[in-house]
Amino acid sequence: MKRLPPLNALRAFDASVHTGSFTRAGETLHVTQGAISRQIKQLEDWLGKPVFVRHYQGLILTPAGSVLAKSLDSAFGTIQDAVEQIQHLGARQRIAVNVPETFASRWLAPRLRAFHGRHPDIDLSITTSTVTNLREAQQYDCLVMFLDEPWAKGDCRLLRQEQYIAVASPELWVDGAPPSLAKSTLLHVLAGSKRLLIWENWFASLGLRNIDPKPGIAFSTMDQAINAAVSGAGVAVVDAPMVERDLAEQRLRRLDAHELTGTHGYWFVQPGERGLRDPAHSAVVALFQSWLLDVSRIPAVIDKAQQSARA
Repeated sequence: MKRLPPLNALRAFDASVHTGSFTRAGETLHVTQGAISRQIKQLEDWLGKPVFVRHYQGLILTPAGSVLAKSLDSAFGTIQDAVEQIQHLGARQRIAVNVPETFASRWLAPRLRAFHGRHPDIDLSITTSTVTNLREAQQYDCLVMFLDEPWAKGDCRLLRQEQYIAVASPELWVDGAPPSLAKSTLLHVLAGSKRLLIWENWFASLGLRNIDPKPGIAFSTMDQAINAAVSGAGVAVVDAPMVERDLAEQRLRRLDAHELTGTHGYWFVQPGERGLRDPAHSAVVALFQSWLLDVSRIPAVIDKAQQSARA
């Protein structure tokens, strides 16, 4: 690394520029006028050029002094910003996060203990409101959105794509055989007033064209459809990580080993407005994003019965 002038000399110079005299610079730094003068002399010897012209009306910057003064303003400002960010990181911070309802209850909630273990000074305020435009999004520091492509109104990062599996309550197995899709009640998920075409895509991926995918029971969220499946109301095609605990604890079983990657995924979205105003807070949001990306890479728990069937 290249050598730099002594820091004390640079501080003395910066204080002299802002106060206009060695005496007032000394008062600012709590040293004598003579000490400031010696520091400036040391700086000029190091540079090989004068930085001030001593005038009876005060100090006048030389061309070399003007270049150095502008650079120090920027450099000390950057250092001050960094110090403030570090100080903020040592204090409690709150992040306002908006996420889909099923994601909140079935994926995020079971992992929050791990997040607070890693970041005990970050508090989360989690909501599940429907967000459709930038104005609504700017109420939050960040969002997790269920999308089929990146949202054009914010910085987006894909956490993961949906991975569908078919599940049902173990009560529906007969003599070790899974329930027949042709004879089962199909559990659907709505998007507003429209039914998502999950079952259509599932049957198409299996090459099944003789089963009508429309009949069944429709719910406003996947969480409700999962709860209905646990109770034995029917068969559901769901996002695998949303039922990992139900599979592990045998409240649900997979019908088969088939999996289907969905057209939608969970995207981390940062509107960016607050980050521009508060770099320290933006750094805290970045920590939350990094944690989400890390845990999103961990595979879902595999149904023990299905795992045995594969072996």
